[in-house]
Amino acid sequence: MLMRTKDAALLSVALAAGFGLCKTATSLAYITAMGSVSTSVGFVSQLGFMFAMTAATIVTAVAIIALVRAGRIAPWSLRQTPALVALCAGFLLGSTGALSGLPAWAATLLLGGLCGYALTVLMAAWLEAFAAEGDTSAAIVQIVCALIVQAVLASLLLLVPALPVAAVSVVFLLVSAAVLAWAKGRLGPPPESRVLVADRKDRFTLFHAYLCLAVVVGVVGILHTSVLGSSFEHIVGDVNMGVPLAASTAITALVAMLMVQRLDPVSVYKVCFPCMLVILSLLPFLGGFLGPVAGTVMITCYDVCGMVFLLFIVEQSRRLGVSSYLLTSLYMVASSLFLLVGLAIGMGLGAVSADYGLSLLTLLAFAAIYPLAVVLMVVLRRGRGDAEPAREGAAAAGPTSPEPAPREAEAAFERCLGRYAETYGLTKCETEILGYLARGRSARFIAEELVISENTVWAHVKRVYAKLDVHDKQELMSRFEADAKRA
Repeated sequence: MLMRTKDAALLSVALAAGFGLCKTATSLAYITAMGSVSTSVGFVSQLGFMFAMTAATIVTAVAIIALVRAGRIAPWSLRQTPALVALCAGFLLGSTGALSGLPAWAATLLLGGLCGYALTVLMAAWLEAFAAEGDTSAAIVQIVCALIVQAVLASLLLLVPALPVAAVSVVFLLVSAAVLAWAKGRLGPPPESRVLVADRKDRFTLFHAYLCLAVVVGVVGILHTSVLGSSFEHIVGDVNMGVPLAASTAITALVAMLMVQRLDPVSVYKVCFPCMLVILSLLPFLGGFLGPVAGTVMITCYDVCGMVFLLFIVEQSRRLGVSSYLLTSLYMVASSLFLLVGLAIGMGLGAVSADYGLSLLTLLAFAAIYPLAVVLMVVLRRGRGDAEPAREGAAAAGPTSPEPAPREAEAAFERCLGRYAETYGLTKCETEILGYLARGRSARFIAEELVISENTVWAHVKRVYAKLDVHDKQELMSRFEADAKRA
């Protein structure tokens, strides 16, 4: 038992450190445009590079989604080696000036494309490892620790020249790749997963979360490019990127502690939206006075939403039994697409302001406030909408309801099943299999009912036994039956 505990602790530390190194390297890749620039304007290093990177991210993520849905990418089959080679090559080419003979646009397109492709593949590969962890809470803690590693290392490395940053980033990538390869051997084969979310309510929850994230990213993109080259560039240009990174990491850690049982990024957005709305509303009047404070708040909100979403992807993949590749790729598509749109709108606002002598900050406020306000109203309406069916259901359960009450034994069974799921942190699939096991069903019967392989059933059964600390089905059935009688 002590040896297993030590192995689990070593695996947790390795995953946290490895992902932290990977996140540090990828964040430095786009902040420094693969080591080709030593300064950035907010999180934008080189505008052409950002456009190329986001476009490549979208193409790569869409390709992964299509391959997953076609069954061409199975669990553990997404290789990180090509992405690793692409990112290391990009750092080498960008930091050494090896592309100086190419036209500027060609060099920018190449570096941005390499970065977008590599970032997408590495993110999908790492989040799959966390989704395969034996315990959701442990996976969330590991990701939070990785984000802390990123905040510390990235803040320190941004203070040194471009070439050392590129060299250190390459070392980080190689170490993180070795850690991920080692961790996959310790985690074992991940359970088979679906490529569709069956429950309509779950689909709706995912849609709201992705929508909120996308709008936040788009609005921050509008802010950045609209002020570039204007007298208000200091709003984003004077932001010390270490400050929002540290703040957002601390906030994400707090969110993880408060929502460890069930992550809900929409609740986080309900806090971020008003903060962003206040900043945008004040910009036309106090833009010069607020200065980089406004940019810091906006980037912090952007970072918090992105970090919390990583935790959300892992939690939802485990709870719903959905492919983490699919959820991660959808995250990359939504955030990159809206960032691309936001960057383009911001450039358009800057041009309109210059051509027609209109107030840039007023245009920015109008362009950014409306989507934020609309999505906030949708989110709040969703909260009220979720409460209505509960009230209607309670009313329908009254004396006039024609729906017959379930048998007491079955009701007690379901109550006990729900209590076990909450107490022991079982995923949706594990809870379903526990229900079959508690009724004495065999692995073959469960596999046929759920249309999955028998090996997958046994993988889930082992996780259920480990979480409940039982050794066989008879022990599980005896305990469950006794608890169900008391339910």
